[in-house]
Amino acid sequence: MKKINFLVMCVCLIVIFPAGCSQLQFWATPHGSIQIKAFIDGSDTVKIRGSELWYEHHKWDLPGKWQGRFDEPTFVNDTEWKPEWDGLMSNRFGDLKPALPMKTIDEITLTKLQGRGNVDITSKPTKENDYTLSIYIDDNQYRGAEWYEIKVEW
Repeated sequence: MKKINFLVMCVCLIVIFPAGCSQLQFWATPHGSIQIKAFIDGSDTVKIRGSELWYEHHKWDLPGKWQGRFDEPTFVNDTEWKPEWDGLMSNRFGDLKPALPMKTIDEITLTKLQGRGNVDITSKPTKENDYTLSIYIDDNQYRGAEWYEIKVEW
């Protein structure tokens, strides 16, 4: 009788334990997403590393600014952020949640939800770039500024 009880218990563990673990995702790859909404004129690169996000500006007006008539925030996961600038580099938004894992990530999805120009990943996080994701927003061919909204998932 002890052998039968032991056998039934082992079968239950084999069937139930993996199902429960898949719900807890012990071995799953971390998953996260970030949504960014910004008023862009020209071109800019959004950089994301760990819990930090910042801009590198390339052409025309700074994000959120347009011909001195606008001072729009950038929204990071619905949190308002007004970048400060040192030349063409913004300060860092430093409370990004979820943080981008500090590891090489090959599977990243970029979705443009709003905006008229191209939005592309120019580099994925690797050891060589200190695990930094770079997203290029290109509004150069259009006149004036436009709201862009993007979603990044990993």
